[in-house]
Amino acid sequence: MHNHSCRRYRRPAVLLFLSFFAAAAHAGPWADPGDLALRHDLQLLADHGLLDAPLTTWPLAWADIDQGLRRGLNPISKPEVAAALSRVRQRLSRAARNGRLIPRVEAAAAHNPVQFRTFTNTPRESLEGGLGVEYTGDWFAYRLQAQAVSDPEDKREIRADGSYVGAKLGNWSLRADTLERWWGPGWDGSLILSNNARPIPAVTLQREQSTPFSWRPLRWLGPWQFNFMLGQLEGNRDVPHAKFLGMRVNFKPTPKLEIGLSRTAQWGGDGRPQGLGTLADVLLGRDNTGQAGITATNEPGNQLAGYDIRWTSPLFDLPYALYAQLIGEDEAGGLPSRFIFLGGAEVWGGLGDDGQSYRLHLEYADTTAGVFGSYLPNYAYEHHIYRDGYRYYGRPIGHSIDRDARSLSLGGVLVRPSGASWEALARGIRTDRYSPASRDILSLELRHGFTWAANRFLLGAGVLRDKTRDGGQTNTEGQAFLRWSREFR
Repeated sequence: MHNHSCRRYRRPAVLLFLSFFAAAAHAGPWADPGDLALRHDLQLLADHGLLDAPLTTWPLAWADIDQGLRRGLNPISKPEVAAALSRVRQRLSRAARNGRLIPRVEAAAAHNPVQFRTFTNTPRESLEGGLGVEYTGDWFAYRLQAQAVSDPEDKREIRADGSYVGAKLGNWSLRADTLERWWGPGWDGSLILSNNARPIPAVTLQREQSTPFSWRPLRWLGPWQFNFMLGQLEGNRDVPHAKFLGMRVNFKPTPKLEIGLSRTAQWGGDGRPQGLGTLADVLLGRDNTGQAGITATNEPGNQLAGYDIRWTSPLFDLPYALYAQLIGEDEAGGLPSRFIFLGGAEVWGGLGDDGQSYRLHLEYADTTAGVFGSYLPNYAYEHHIYRDGYRYYGRPIGHSIDRDARSLSLGGVLVRPSGASWEALARGIRTDRYSPASRDILSLELRHGFTWAANRFLLGAGVLRDKTRDGGQTNTEGQAFLRWSREFR
């Protein structure tokens, strides 16, 4: 009893201490997902013709942003574009390989943390904290950080999320990491890989600069990126220690068009075949029962694959873009099938002559398989072997609304010349709509990010109305959070 009492008092003390020392992700060789204002700035530069690098695969290599600006530099005619370029160049200077150790700190607290995460890095738990240090050299870089969280859903109170050790190999980087990822053009979700779940520990190979092919038959692809990851899922699953494989290539055949091809797989794990032959079957797509000697016993894994597109001004030369993502839960004829869908539209522009800029988006997602045919309930993000589904520590690896759900959102960001930002988001979600536990959710969120005396703050507040469709019980709750970060240079 004495030992239990000591543990009860010791943990809050550790959390309180670590809440003042945590690692923020603002520099280093890669730009992590989570900063909506930065993403808006980069997209604004690309939409204005100043940046030709692909932007729908995060983390982004800062070296690619630097070279992309050099390749695509055009005259600047608008104050909001000049302001965005200035802010991005400041971030580039902070990400430069300087050969120094940079301590980093961050803390976050939340009341009713946001359940359906978007691109913005909102807290997952009620109290988060940790400490870290980062080093970026000419060919070698690392970020080491330890975190502690209060009352986590996954029971993991100590974490190393956001860490990496990597090396530059020509125009490629090879690293072991626990970095957040975001694959696709959506602002509120990605159907195949988002930052909703905690980052999966992985070995990653990433192209550093998206230089176009010099070989004429492939030169039409334009600037292109490639990512490959081989990760490890958690041990407390129905199939413990299953492996996770991800591949993505995205390219820009024209400055206004970006196309992405993505593929992921759960495979191996305790009690399942997981040798090189099994990996080869996964990579070659030989993983359907009844094909090439594949049985329920030796079936390699569960795969998702699909396409996404972002097209700027497909009709008329106006500041707008359309985007879509199709991810197949099955395969037919060697191609993805039984799709889930995400689509949206965005507009942007400047306000006044002082460099303010804004972006608005309208986005819809449907995660029931067969969205363009016969719906298949309880199919998307599920599998007969990997019965915990397409999830990591219980949270969807893809879209935060999980299977058989629909979401419609309207959001926007306003960025001041100083980099301070305001974000707003309204969403309507129907969860698990073929189940008696289906819920109708309406939420409103407002966030404000700013820097003061080298400290970076992100504040958020909102309200969520949750109504169960079976019984009609309604619950309304407020939400709020504060995130603080600083790096010492």
